[in-house]
Formats: sequence, structure tokens, C-alpha cells
Amino acid sequence: MVNKAVLDYVQKSIKSGYLVEQISAALSEQGWSEAQINEAFVKAQQIADQKTQMPVAPLAPAKSEWDIEFKSVSASQILLYLGGLVVVLAGIIYIGINWSQWGPAARIFAILVPMLVCYGVGVPMWFSNEHKKQGAVFVAVGSLLFPLFLSIAFKEMQIFAQPFNDNFNLTVSVLTFILYIASSFIFRFSIWAFLYQSSGLFIYYFFLKIIGVYGFFEKPTMAWLFLIPTTAYLFLSLWYDKKGQKEEGYYSYIIGGTVLVFSFLRLFGETFSQNMEYMAWLLLALGVAYFLLGIFYEKNNFKQYSSIPYLVGAGIVFFSLLRLASNGTLLNEFTGTMNLYNQDVIGWSYVIVGAMYLLFAYGIEKLESFQLKEAPKFKEFFNFVGPFFVLGAIFFLGLNGEKPVYETLLLLASLGFIFGSIPKRARQFLLIGTLFLIIYIFSIGGEYFQNQAGWPVTLFIAGLASMGVGVAIEKVRRKYFIVV
Repeated sequence: MVNKAVLDYVQKSIKSGYLVEQISAALSEQGWSEAQINEAFVKAQQIADQKTQMPVAPLAPAKSEWDIEFKSVSASQILLYLGGLVVVLAGIIYIGINWSQWGPAARIFAILVPMLVCYGVGVPMWFSNEHKKQGAVFVAVGSLLFPLFLSIAFKEMQIFAQPFNDNFNLTVSVLTFILYIASSFIFRFSIWAFLYQSSGLFIYYFFLKIIGVYGFFEKPTMAWLFLIPTTAYLFLSLWYDKKGQKEEGYYSYIIGGTVLVFSFLRLFGETFSQNMEYMAWLLLALGVAYFLLGIFYEKNNFKQYSSIPYLVGAGIVFFSLLRLASNGTLLNEFTGTMNLYNQDVIGWSYVIVGAMYLLFAYGIEKLESFQLKEAPKFKEFFNFVGPFFVLGAIFFLGLNGEKPVYETLLLLASLGFIFGSIPKRARQFLLIGTLFLIIYIFSIGGEYFQNQAGWPVTLFIAGLASMGVGVAIEKVRRKYFIVV
């Protein structure tokens, strides 16, 4: 066994830079045997080898110099931001009060002077390397004042025959875009990436207006055309990410996704206009395409950018099918009937749409075999709306009189979803199936038995039946859905 005193001596001597021969000679002079010395050297070498083979702990991800934790924000920074906000607010109030009393030159200088002051203070602070964050605040405020300054200057100097027309707005947007993209290269601060990406969409909008495209809320053409840049922004976020510009990619992702949602909302509103049902079919195809785009992102390790395509795709699929079911549109197109209030046409349209929701949920569920985690989450939503629309439509078909076929179909379909929830392990099937089974019990009781047994007795029987169903369903839930 290695002597601890000898081992400690050997380790300290090696660490101090002594040679093996010097250490051995010194230990021999102290009376230690050659075997004890050799054992100590072997053990010291083993310990050194173990230390070199230990796995290195992974480095924590590097933080941007702009990452600010709340606890690290100083009182001076808070006062700076608060003071800047108060100054801007005071300037806006002052200008608003005196605006009508000033002439053109005074109005221009009322915006020009604060803008130049912000740049004059912020730029030196930025390049001093000691107050970059504070300098960025001043320069950013100056940048935000720039389009306002251009608008006031162009109007007061009467550069355009008609102020704030499309040519006026396009010119302001282009010059603002140039300033913002130049500022992004000079100052390398992500706020300008957000600003120039936003102003780029304004350029696109006013350019379309100039070439004769109707406004966003006048006709749907503008909304269709806006799908192009907003989808491009989603792809642009990947390009920024690959370049290591995470914040720029995030801004591109958020801006593109937000405007994309508004464009689709505009298009869905148009589908309810006359003779626009065909748009719902086109939107349905686009919904599937955006969901596939989300799969592409997740499959290629861009999980953080897959949420919006998934959400947009699932939302479009849901609303486009809902539009096709409304007023019986789905079957009207196939049967040629023009009766928008035909109960059978409307009811069966919703049954078919509910089945399509379930089919979509089934397809999403199969994505789990491709090691996807985000996409299968949407199956729960479609597993909920699918049974709800199917059973709700069957219940609607059975209204207005005694209709044994539809009433029996509602009972069988409700039980089918309840028992189908076990192999599918779908709580949504169990919930919706139980709900419509209870509705069936009460509706049958009220329709067939109230005149014979009396309405209170009917309610009593229906209540007992509901309680029995509830007990049975609770047993099913505890047996198949609660994981111990």
C-alpha cells in the first residue's frame, strides 16, 4: 500500500518542477525504501492521468452583451430610460399645443432639433465603448424621429402636390429604410433590424398602391400579395439564424408571422362574400402547406421557428373547413342545391367537416414516428373539434320532431367515441362522447316520455341515467387515462 506521506511529497515535488531523480534521491536520504518510492511515483502518475481524462464540463452559452437581467439594471439606467420617456412625452405635448401657432419653418425645426440632439448625444456615447447601451437609446430615439421629420418637412415644403398620398408615403418609407439599414451596419444593434424589416413592408405596401392594387380592406388582392413577403420573412429568419444573428432572425420571424395572420384573417373575411367559396378550398391547401413548412423547420433542427407555421397551418385548416361547412356550402357545391337553409344539407356538411378534422388529427398523430415533438401536439385540438362537429351535426339533424334514425345514430356515435377513446387514448373522445350521450338522454326523455310519465318523472329518470353514465365514464377514465 502506498504511503500517504511519500505520495504527498512526490506530488508536491513534481508540481514544483523537480526531476524524478532529485525526488528519489531526497526520499532515499530520508530512509524510504526504493519499493515505497516507486509505488508513490506510480500512484502519482495514475492520479495525474485520471485528472486529464475527466470530461470537461460544457461551456455555458455565451450571452450577448445586450442581454440585461432585471437584477443587474442599475438605478442610473432606470433613470436614463425613464427620463428619456418623460422628455419625449413632454416634447410631444409641447409640440401638439403650439403646432397650430407655428409657421412651416418652426414646425420642421421642432422635429429636426430633438432628432439632431439625440444623434449628437448618442453617437459619441456609442463610440466611447463605455456607454454603448445608453448611446443606443439616444440614437434609437433619433431614428424613430426621422420618418416624422421627413413627413413634416415634405408637407411644409410642399415637395409633393398632395401630402400623404401614396408617392409621398413611399418616398418617406424608402428613405427611412435606407437610414435604418445603414444604422444596422454602423451600430450593429438589433433594434435597427426590427426597424428596417418593418419599414420594408411599408415600402411593399405603398408600391402596390402606386401600381394600382386596392387597399388592404378594399379588396383581397393586397392580402394575397402580402403572403409573399411575410412567408419570405419566415425563411429570412433561418438565414439570420445560420449567420448567428439570433435577434434579427427572431424579429423577422415575429414580423412575418404577425402580418401573415392578419392577411389570412382578411382573406377569411372575404370568403363570406358572394361567390367566394372557392377561396376556402385554396386556403385549405395553403393551410396544409404551412403545416408542412413547420414540419420542415422542426425536421431540420429549427424547432424554435416551427411554432408560427404550425399554428397558422392548423388555424387555416380549421377555419377553411368551418367556412365550407357554414350554410351547407360543402354539399351545395356537390349537389347543386341553392337552399342555404336546408337542414339536411347543413347538418351533413358539418358531419363531413368533423370527419375531415379527425382525418387531419390522424395524419398529425402519425408524425410521431418521424421523431417530431411539436407537430403531434395539434392532434389534441383536432381530436376535440372533430367529435364535437360530428356529434353536434347529428344532434342538429335530429331536431324538429321525432327522427328515430338520427337519434339512434347520435346514441351509437356517442358510444363509439366513448369506447373508441380507450384504444386511441384520447381524452377528447371520452369528454365529447359523454357530453352528447347526456344530451341524448335528456332530449329523448323530453321528446318521448313527458306526456306519459310526466315531465318531473322524466327528469328524474334522465338524471339517474346521467349519474350512471358518469360513474361508468369515471371508471373508464381511471382505468385507461390516469397514469400512476
